[in-house]
Amino acid sequence: MKKTLYSILLFSLGILFACEEQGELGLDESDEGFNFRMVPSATSFNLADEDPSVTFTMYSETDNIKKVNVIVELYQFLNDAKTWRFNLAEIDGATIKNDGTTKITIPLSSFANATGIDPATLGGGDVFTIYNVVELENGNVYPDTLELGGKTYINTENSFYPSGGTTSYTGQLNFPMVCSVSSPFTGTYTVTDDCDLFAGEVVLSTVAGNPVQRAFTGVWTIDPDNVFPGIGFKFDLTCGRVFVQTQSIGLGCGGGSNVDVVTSAIEDFGPGLYDDLDDSEFTVNVRYPNADCFGGFDCRLTFTKK
Repeated sequence: MKKTLYSILLFSLGILFACEEQGELGLDESDEGFNFRMVPSATSFNLADEDPSVTFTMYSETDNIKKVNVIVELYQFLNDAKTWRFNLAEIDGATIKNDGTTKITIPLSSFANATGIDPATLGGGDVFTIYNVVELENGNVYPDTLELGGKTYINTENSFYPSGGTTSYTGQLNFPMVCSVSSPFTGTYTVTDDCDLFAGEVVLSTVAGNPVQRAFTGVWTIDPDNVFPGIGFKFDLTCGRVFVQTQSIGLGCGGGSNVDVVTSAIEDFGPGLYDDLDDSEFTVNVRYPNADCFGGFDCRLTFTKK
């Protein structure tokens, strides 16, 4: 019986097919479709908790899944390296329903044990990533490769049956290590910049929806003729380390090129440091990575509370 493959979304290759193209490609060259969605109860591990866990709720509208292998790897910030990938769990496809009753709870210790890591060594900047490998009853495995229209694609993301609430394949989920922040780390601070860019008083504020993130703006000066007020960025207080996700400080050089900042590499300054119980002073270490606009160097910012 001819089975219709309604759509394929190939996010890993950045390819977006038009509806007409999907119809042309899917019908004859993929002999079985499926869907599988995994929803985690949390998106991070709080190291302040004793062996925190995450519960995964799984959904599928199809009955042709033989099994799902949950594969895990760990990115270790201080080593700037990833572990090998290891099997974390195996789920019998026959148990996966679409009513929200299929659940599996996995503690942080199991993530660590699977990768051969002592949980006590985990810290800010470390990230566990899981990958779902789905095997169908007919032997097809996803992610794998698909031959579509005479071309080979990696089917890391797909959406075979767009009905109900289950329309995708959850291929990857990330779980960074976080810690609760006890002290406020808000209010008026004096900032000292060893690059003499930021200076003077700034106001730190919380960021809605992210209890460990703070934001500030202040005066940023290149020289007396180039003084820019209202410039700043956001940073994350993560288990004693201060991380800066790549972002613009609010200035551009034209053509879509911006003055960006990001956490200083571990071989340079590394992340800034803070004491969770004392918000009177902390450091934020950044790199200005866009040398084509303004950058190619690292700076250390020291914030001292007024």
